[in-house]
Amino acid sequence: MRDSSCASFLCFSSLAALLLIAAPRQPHAQEPEGGGNASITAERNFHLYCANCHGEDGRGEGPKVFGLSRPPPDLTTLSARNGGVFPKERLHRIIDGREDIKLHGEREMPVWGQWFKMEAEDGLGGAEGDEGTVQRRIGNLIDFLETMQR
Repeated sequence: MRDSSCASFLCFSSLAALLLIAAPRQPHAQEPEGGGNASITAERNFHLYCANCHGEDGRGEGPKVFGLSRPPPDLTTLSARNGGVFPKERLHRIIDGREDIKLHGEREMPVWGQWFKMEAEDGLGGAEGDEGTVQRRIGNLIDFLETMQR
């Protein structure tokens, strides 16, 4: 079962890399924090990395859900499902890979913290290769998710 999830992760990672390479380059706004990845906004990260499964509106109806064993969660109801408190710390652990996601069964969601680190080390998107930059990028993505709460 473990080999299957590793193969799925590698397949998804390869597909994501191809999509990144083939995606047309568009001008985008600066992140408020600046830093080495200032040209990558949290909103752009959401649409690039999350929307395929979670949908452009974050409600879990993205175009790639057909291949998942379970539907992705509605990201616009995170606060509502957590007693009115937005779960920043838990989201950070999930996105950067420190916390397993029980709802996904065997982790189908990529470990974006590792992905962002790899991009940073490869110099993609003008990102620096330091952990602080990766953590800022994850934090900015979480802040964007918080703005989507209904």
